[in-house]
Amino acid sequence: MIRDPGRLRLLRERPRDGVAVEAMNEAAFGPDRQQKTVYRLREGVKPIAELCFVAIDQKDRMVASIRNWPILIHDKWPAVMLGPLAIAPELRGLGYGKALMWHSMAQSRMLGHSRIILVGDPEYYNQFGFRRDLALNIQLPGWVEDRRFLALELVAGSMIGVHGMIGKWRPGWRPSKRKTVNRK
Repeated sequence: MIRDPGRLRLLRERPRDGVAVEAMNEAAFGPDRQQKTVYRLREGVKPIAELCFVAIDQKDRMVASIRNWPILIHDKWPAVMLGPLAIAPELRGLGYGKALMWHSMAQSRMLGHSRIILVGDPEYYNQFGFRRDLALNIQLPGWVEDRRFLALELVAGSMIGVHGMIGKWRPGWRPSKRKTVNRK
Protein backbone atom coordinates (compact mmCIF):
# COMPACT_ATOMS: atom_id res chain seq x y z
CA MET A 1 0.00 0.00 0.00
CA ILE A 2 1.28 3.45 -0.89
CA ARG A 3 1.67 5.56 2.26
CA ASP A 4 2.20 8.87 0.39
CA PRO A 5 -1.03 10.76 -0.30
CA GLY A 6 0.64 12.55 -3.20
CA ARG A 7 -0.26 16.06 -4.23
CA LEU A 8 -3.31 17.22 -2.34
CA ARG A 9 -5.41 20.35 -2.76
CA LEU A 10 -7.56 21.57 0.10
CA LEU A 11 -10.46 23.70 -1.06
CA ARG A 12 -13.46 25.27 0.55
CA GLU A 13 -16.43 23.03 -0.03
CA ARG A 14 -18.17 24.13 -3.21
CA PRO A 15 -21.93 23.85 -3.86
CA ARG A 16 -21.25 21.07 -6.38
CA ASP A 17 -19.50 19.01 -3.64
CA GLY A 18 -22.60 18.62 -1.46
CA VAL A 19 -23.88 15.34 -2.90
CA ALA A 20 -20.42 13.76 -2.89
CA VAL A 21 -19.79 14.92 0.70
CA GLU A 22 -23.08 13.34 1.83
CA ALA A 23 -22.24 10.10 0.02
CA MET A 24 -18.81 10.03 1.65
CA ASN A 25 -20.35 10.65 5.09
CA GLU A 26 -22.83 7.82 4.55
CA ALA A 27 -20.02 5.46 3.49
CA ALA A 28 -17.95 6.45 6.53
CA PHE A 29 -20.66 6.60 9.21
CA GLY A 30 -23.59 4.61 7.86
CA PRO A 31 -27.19 5.47 7.04
CA ASP A 32 -28.20 5.77 10.72
CA ARG A 33 -25.65 8.54 11.39
CA GLN A 34 -28.38 11.17 11.44
CA GLN A 35 -29.86 9.58 14.57
CA LYS A 36 -26.75 10.49 16.57
CA THR A 37 -26.81 13.24 19.17
CA VAL A 38 -24.52 15.63 17.25
CA TYR A 39 -26.88 15.59 14.27
CA ARG A 40 -29.61 17.10 16.43
CA LEU A 41 -27.41 20.18 16.83
CA ARG A 42 -27.01 20.41 13.06
CA GLU A 43 -30.70 20.16 12.12
CA GLY A 44 -31.87 23.45 10.63
CA VAL A 45 -28.43 25.05 11.12
CA LYS A 46 -26.06 25.76 8.27
CA PRO A 47 -22.43 24.69 8.65
CA ILE A 48 -19.82 27.44 8.86
CA ALA A 49 -19.08 27.81 5.13
CA GLU A 50 -15.59 29.20 5.76
CA LEU A 51 -14.77 26.03 7.73
CA CYS A 52 -16.04 23.34 5.36
CA PHE A 53 -13.30 21.85 3.20
CA VAL A 54 -12.71 19.07 0.70
CA ALA A 55 -9.46 17.33 -0.22
CA ILE A 56 -8.85 16.82 -3.92
CA ASP A 57 -6.17 14.32 -4.95
CA GLN A 58 -3.76 14.40 -7.89
CA LYS A 59 -6.41 12.69 -10.07
CA ASP A 60 -8.87 15.53 -9.31
CA ARG A 61 -11.08 13.27 -7.13
CA MET A 62 -12.68 14.44 -3.91
CA VAL A 63 -11.17 12.04 -1.39
CA ALA A 64 -12.06 13.60 1.97
CA SER A 65 -14.21 16.28 3.56
CA ILE A 66 -14.66 18.11 6.82
CA ARG A 67 -17.47 20.30 8.06
CA ASN A 68 -17.77 22.54 11.12
CA TRP A 69 -20.92 23.87 12.75
CA PRO A 70 -21.68 26.77 15.08
CA ILE A 71 -23.00 25.85 18.54
CA LEU A 72 -23.70 27.60 21.83
CA ILE A 73 -22.69 26.22 25.19
CA HIS A 74 -25.17 27.10 27.97
CA ASP A 75 -26.64 29.71 25.61
CA LYS A 76 -23.60 31.79 26.51
CA TRP A 77 -20.36 30.60 24.94
CA PRO A 78 -20.02 30.19 21.17
CA ALA A 79 -18.01 27.23 19.92
CA VAL A 80 -17.35 25.21 16.80
CA MET A 81 -18.63 21.62 16.59
CA LEU A 82 -16.23 19.73 14.34
CA GLY A 83 -17.52 16.99 12.13
CA PRO A 84 -18.06 15.00 10.28
CA LEU A 85 -14.56 14.31 9.00
CA ALA A 86 -14.82 11.66 6.29
CA ILE A 87 -12.23 9.99 4.09
CA ALA A 88 -12.93 7.68 1.17
CA PRO A 89 -12.78 4.20 2.77
CA GLU A 90 -10.11 2.86 0.41
CA LEU A 91 -7.84 5.85 1.18
CA ARG A 92 -7.89 5.92 4.98
CA GLY A 93 -4.53 6.13 6.68
CA LEU A 94 -2.83 8.15 3.92
CA GLY A 95 -2.92 11.53 5.67
CA TYR A 96 -5.96 13.12 4.03
CA GLY A 97 -7.83 13.43 7.34
CA LYS A 98 -4.80 14.89 9.11
CA ALA A 99 -4.32 17.47 6.38
CA LEU A 100 -7.98 18.53 6.64
CA MET A 101 -7.84 18.63 10.45
CA TRP A 102 -4.77 20.86 10.63
CA HIS A 103 -6.14 23.13 7.90
CA SER A 104 -9.58 23.39 9.52
CA MET A 105 -8.12 24.13 12.96
CA ALA A 106 -5.80 26.81 11.54
CA GLN A 107 -8.69 28.45 9.68
CA SER A 108 -10.86 28.34 12.82
CA ARG A 109 -8.12 30.12 14.75
CA MET A 110 -7.64 32.71 11.98
CA LEU A 111 -11.38 33.44 11.97
CA GLY A 112 -11.27 34.17 15.70
CA HIS A 113 -12.91 31.04 17.11
CA SER A 114 -11.67 30.11 20.57
CA ARG A 115 -12.91 26.55 21.18
CA ILE A 116 -13.79 23.42 19.21
CA ILE A 117 -15.91 20.53 20.48
CA LEU A 118 -16.25 17.09 18.88
CA VAL A 119 -17.35 13.53 19.42
CA GLY A 120 -14.71 11.17 18.08
CA ASP A 121 -12.04 8.62 18.87
CA PRO A 122 -9.50 10.09 21.29
CA GLU A 123 -6.87 7.74 19.85
CA TYR A 124 -7.08 9.84 16.67
CA TYR A 125 -8.03 13.32 17.88
CA ASN A 126 -5.58 13.59 20.82
CA GLN A 127 -2.76 14.17 18.30
CA PHE A 128 -4.42 17.48 17.39
CA GLY A 129 -4.71 18.62 21.01
CA PHE A 130 -8.29 17.54 21.72
CA ARG A 131 -8.72 16.45 25.33
CA ARG A 132 -11.44 14.83 27.40
CA ASP A 133 -10.70 16.90 30.52
CA LEU A 134 -11.62 20.11 28.68
CA ALA A 135 -15.14 18.77 28.05
CA LEU A 136 -15.92 17.53 31.56
CA ASN A 137 -18.15 20.50 32.46
CA ILE A 138 -20.23 20.53 29.28
CA GLN A 139 -22.98 18.18 28.13
CA LEU A 140 -24.65 17.17 24.90
CA PRO A 141 -28.45 16.86 24.60
CA GLY A 142 -28.30 13.09 24.28
CA TRP A 143 -26.08 10.12 24.95
CA VAL A 144 -22.49 9.90 23.74
CA GLU A 145 -19.68 7.74 25.01
CA ASP A 146 -17.92 9.96 27.55
CA ARG A 147 -14.38 9.11 26.44
CA ARG A 148 -15.23 10.31 22.91
CA PHE A 149 -16.53 13.73 23.98
CA LEU A 150 -13.55 16.06 23.50
CA ALA A 151 -12.66 19.75 23.37
CA LEU A 152 -9.79 21.89 22.12
CA GLU A 153 -8.83 25.39 23.20
CA LEU A 154 -7.75 27.45 20.20
CA VAL A 155 -7.15 30.27 22.67
CA ALA A 156 -5.42 29.17 25.86
CA GLY A 157 -7.87 29.11 28.76
CA SER A 158 -10.98 29.49 26.61
CA MET A 159 -12.66 26.50 28.28
CA ILE A 160 -12.07 27.81 31.82
CA GLY A 161 -15.46 28.37 33.44
CA VAL A 162 -17.35 27.10 30.39
CA HIS A 163 -20.10 24.76 31.55
CA GLY A 164 -23.58 23.55 30.73
CA MET A 165 -25.59 22.07 27.90
CA ILE A 166 -24.55 22.44 24.28
CA GLY A 167 -27.36 23.81 22.17
CA LYS A 168 -28.08 24.85 18.63
CA TRP A 169 -26.70 28.05 17.24
CA ARG A 170 -29.27 30.82 16.96
CA PRO A 171 -28.87 33.09 13.94
CA GLY A 172 -28.25 36.63 15.04
CA TRP A 173 -27.03 35.56 18.50
CA ARG A 174 -24.79 38.09 20.18
CA PRO A 175 -23.23 37.83 23.63
CA SER A 176 -25.20 39.72 26.21
CA LYS A 177 -23.49 42.80 27.50
CA ARG A 178 -23.12 43.05 31.21
CA LYS A 179 -24.28 46.22 32.80
CA THR A 180 -21.69 47.70 35.06
CA VAL A 181 -22.71 49.62 38.11
CA ASN A 182 -20.60 52.50 39.24
CA ARG A 183 -20.28 52.52 42.99
CA LYS A 184 -19.05 55.60 44.71
